[in-house]
Amino acid sequence: MKKLILLALFTGIVFGANLKDNEFFKDANSTCPIKFIDVFKYPDWIAVLEYKNGKKVLFSSAKQMFYYFYTSKPKEVVPLKKMYVTDYKTKELIEATEAFYVFGSNIVSFSGDDLIPFASYEDAKKFADDNSASRIFEFSKINKKLIDYLD
Repeated sequence: MKKLILLALFTGIVFGANLKDNEFFKDANSTCPIKFIDVFKYPDWIAVLEYKNGKKVLFSSAKQMFYYFYTSKPKEVVPLKKMYVTDYKTKELIEATEAFYVFGSNIVSFSGDDLIPFASYEDAKKFADDNSASRIFEFSKINKKLIDYLD
């Protein structure tokens, strides 16, 4: 069991290091502004707000990104270009507005209870069934009240 845990940690660290070198993350601060951890320590959970001026804010999970989105007051007004979350199955960044979010499963992020994103409803449904999840939400159903509940 210890070998399996060490292998998982090593894989996460190596994968996280490889992501850091990705051109998309160039010049982005890798510290989550909510949890103050390096997001590349947990690459399966990375979420990103990308602004039209090119700035990217990285988060340790979808929940943290949504919390920031709903509660922060920006110092400057820059329109948002896109929101990204990491598809839990493929480990690739996907547009947050097109994702399906599993709520109430027995899988938790570094931040505890979280929303687990998937690119397809079928993948979200299978994961939800396999992990005793409560619901699956579309992006349009994610709101501050839900994020406050998760905290």
